[in-house]
Amino acid sequence: MSKPNKLKKCQPVAIDAADPFKNDVLNRKANVEILTQFITSYEQSIVLCIDAGWGQGKTTFIRMWQQYLKNLDIPTIYFNAWESDYTDDALIALIGEIGLAIDNLSGENKSKAKGLFSTLKNKIGYLAKDASLKEWLPIVAAIGSLISGGRIKADKIAEFTANLGASLAKDQIEKYEKSKQVLFEFKQALSRLAECYCGNDDKKPLVIFIDELDRCRPNFAIEVLEKAKHLFNVDNIVFVLATDKTQLGHSIRAVYGQGLDVNGYLAGLLILIICYLAQLNLITLLVYLYN
Repeated sequence: MSKPNKLKKCQPVAIDAADPFKNDVLNRKANVEILTQFITSYEQSIVLCIDAGWGQGKTTFIRMWQQYLKNLDIPTIYFNAWESDYTDDALIALIGEIGLAIDNLSGENKSKAKGLFSTLKNKIGYLAKDASLKEWLPIVAAIGSLISGGRIKADKIAEFTANLGASLAKDQIEKYEKSKQVLFEFKQALSRLAECYCGNDDKKPLVIFIDELDRCRPNFAIEVLEKAKHLFNVDNIVFVLATDKTQLGHSIRAVYGQGLDVNGYLAGLLILIICYLAQLNLITLLVYLYN
């Protein structure tokens, strides 16, 4: 008596390098061609959102699209946000992924990209979340010096905090001015780095695919979106988000409150174009399973 076949976990659709749509039973090729025309004809940085529910083929779609772009010599980077959810800073995760892609370059562009990436890493030290921690260490140490034998010198503490208020206000203004300059230099270096990936062809943007955003912790998901808005809004870079807009909306409201207008919030994130993936119909599904 033969043993019954064991159930197997559903495997990802294989993406053929030479023919990305070889196993495409949903006829997505036309969608990819139209979207490619769009992103290569747009002159500014944009954020494109591929919207579909869980399990409806977002990852397969962007993997097919990514391979299609590679075949056209359009540079791409794939960033799985969920796999990087363990980090505390989305900026570091995003820049790290861009750095890993430098290995795919060659010749002069690779050498130039390494230099520009070093510049980005230096700027990150100022833009990252915990960059201001070191500024508080001298303050904590100074307060500690005003405590003697377990007793607090109240008069000294009062004098210190009065002076500290004025000093902090001045420091914060200077820090703001410095941050604007660092951000400007960061964007300049990022734009020039994107040119290295594109081979100085302004018709070929660097396309960064961000997947599984709707599965991330709310804070991390929002941080990825807002870093794309504030730090990566430079020429030659296009972001493609693969996400369930409804689930992402829950994350946004978890951070900013239930009364927030999600559509209005998303509309403010650069130029956000929502593309809906059509659902698989039952007949197509049955034919696919039969074959």
